[in-house]
Amino acid sequence: MITWVLIVILVIFGIVALKLNHMRHRVFIILIIAIALFLVISITYVNNKNQLDFSSTEGFMNAGRVYMGWLANGFTNLKDITGHAIKMDWTSTNGTFLKNNNKTAESIKEKVT
Repeated sequence: MITWVLIVILVIFGIVALKLNHMRHRVFIILIIAIALFLVISITYVNNKNQLDFSSTEGFMNAGRVYMGWLANGFTNLKDITGHAIKMDWTSTNGTFLKNNNKTAESIKEKVT
């Protein structure tokens, strides 16, 4: 519940700030709001999955380690996905796929005419 209140407050603050500032400041404010929303949502997600303890200093430090590990793992996964996408052969064409599509297009034309 408190998460949604915080998100609503951030959005209202952002809307008010956008009305008051110039374009250069708007981009900066939108960036700050996006980062704040990401942090709130991701910390809430990690907390719900791991039942973190924020009541003591040791629990708070442990929660920080868990969150940083989760964040680092997310960036590692993003790096791996990007690397696999770059390694793919985007220049070759599959001849059977093209032949099947041409046959399908021809059969559709025959049915129409």
